[in-house]
Amino acid sequence: MITTRQRKGVVLGIIWSFISWIPFYTEYLSTIRGYVGIPAALGLNLELALNRGDAFVFSILLGAGIGFFTASLLDFFTNSVKIIGLFQAKGKKLSRRGL
Repeated sequence: MITTRQRKGVVLGIIWSFISWIPFYTEYLSTIRGYVGIPAALGLNLELALNRGDAFVFSILLGAGIGFFTASLLDFFTNSVKIIGLFQAKGKKLSRRGL
């Protein structure tokens, strides 16, 4: 079952992969091309390695995969990892009782 966070991760990954092609075709965002253009660079490298396919489609698939993986990790850490002492909820309850 896919959570809403994972759906949002896939959508953001697809949007990121569309934006990643801007530095390759224009001079906009060329200063941060190494960070923004990760899906486009991976798609280009995959096309060169396989000698078939389309780099644009590969970048969309890789961006969606990266977004899904990131959202899944974020889901896992928020649900299963508890940081003790981060929130002071018990301290407030004890102070209300007069302890």
